[in-house]
Amino acid sequence: MNIYDIVKTYSENTLGKFSKHDALVACPSLGSSSVESALKKLVDEGNVIRTGAGRKKMYMMKKE
Repeated sequence: MNIYDIVKTYSENTLGKFSKHDALVACPSLGSSSVESALKKLVDEGNVIRTGAGRKKMYMMKKE
């Protein structure tokens, strides 16, 4: 399983909003920049919604 799939699985199994830090805590084997790029890709694909900016940036799965 690659980094993108790990972050995608985490986001699919998380209820409500989560931060990049939350994803890093849940997936300790991943690096910060790897998680950030995976989250960016998920947002660009429309699977995840990003709210806020900077330290207040949060993510949540898009409801189908």
